[in-house]
Amino acid sequence: MAARNRGLDRGIDGVFAMAMAAAAWLIVFGHRGVAPCVGAMALAAAFRREIWSSGLQLVSPRRLFADPLSIAAMAAALFSIWIAMTALWSPTPGAQKLGLTVGVSFLAGGALVFEAARAGGGQTARRAVLYVIMVSTAAAALMFEGLSGGYLRGVIPPDDQTLERWKDLTALGRGVTALAPLVFPAAVLLRRITGSWTLAFAPAALAIVAASQFSVFANVVALTAGCIVFIIAVARPRSCLWALTMIIVAAIVLTPFAAAAIPSDTLFDGGANTLPASWEQRLSLWREASMRGLGQCLPWGCGADYARAWSLEGGMISVSGSPIPLPEIPIHPHNIFIQIWLELGLPGVAAFATAAIASARALARAQLDERTIAAICGAVSACFISVMLEASVWQVWRLAVFALAAFGCAVSYSANKS
Repeated sequence: MAARNRGLDRGIDGVFAMAMAAAAWLIVFGHRGVAPCVGAMALAAAFRREIWSSGLQLVSPRRLFADPLSIAAMAAALFSIWIAMTALWSPTPGAQKLGLTVGVSFLAGGALVFEAARAGGGQTARRAVLYVIMVSTAAAALMFEGLSGGYLRGVIPPDDQTLERWKDLTALGRGVTALAPLVFPAAVLLRRITGSWTLAFAPAALAIVAASQFSVFANVVALTAGCIVFIIAVARPRSCLWALTMIIVAAIVLTPFAAAAIPSDTLFDGGANTLPASWEQRLSLWREASMRGLGQCLPWGCGADYARAWSLEGGMISVSGSPIPLPEIPIHPHNIFIQIWLELGLPGVAAFATAAIASARALARAQLDERTIAAICGAVSACFISVMLEASVWQVWRLAVFALAAFGCAVSYSANKS
């Protein structure tokens, strides 16, 4: 039995090593590829029998109302099931697949956390080094690409001579989006490996330089917010964790009400020319999506991926700073909380908020070390900015990034408890 377990450990470690090496490359050259990497790691972890027995115990009726982790798991399951149920009225087909995708993403994240948190000292040390190498390599490459105008993308075949070459740089910006939450668990692991906080912040510094070179402004905000919250959490970990939880829950509940109150006529007609056209469009989008979400889509929501059907209506708006009309709505509202209100209604909001609160309670009861809490707070802050400014719950690669960040935090926990 022991020999077989060692063989399984080696097999899982091999898959993890290959997946993290691939993720380092794909964060730079194909951010959507992060999802298959996380999927491969989760499948490898699923060969461990203990993960199934622990998962079944987690959702047993006996634990459901006593264990916040069980409550979080059940709320996540209900959230995924509700997504699939909205297929009954969603104007866009495929809600069942979306519900399955979100559910599998939750399971993958849970599998990676389970595997990392229960690893032995040798396994944890190897994974810590691999995680740091993955994040540091991707951060250095993205910084180089930003400062060189995408040199590596230009010289790696196939040679792209199209007029839409600029999309490569936009994709690099998405690579920074994928990297942003990962630099905070990497910082804790680097601090443990090197003993230096200066070296620990190197990947974050590289990522901030990279973010400043691309057009995704949310990345700069996410990394800056993550760094500030990380530093606060190092000093006051549990206070920071609860404050962050309250901010997130307040955002889940209040964001659509705040967005619906945006005085769009005054804003757009009253001399708000200092805003970029894309931000004027986004404010209008948030306002209109929130008004629909709080109006015609209550209480059940208009169905998963409703925004895609809305975008096909072809509505256009005029904003200052743009010589041409812009779409009233793209294929999603660029804010996950508004999207949940719009498409999943009150049941989706309730399930999501319950999962968030229960997860925070589970973390508070887990006796985590201060540095791991700081890694969690930094990563969650970066994710929160992305959720508020640009993300969609249907983007699988973003869900995979959240899972990979959770894995890094679990490796930090395992490393610091030894």
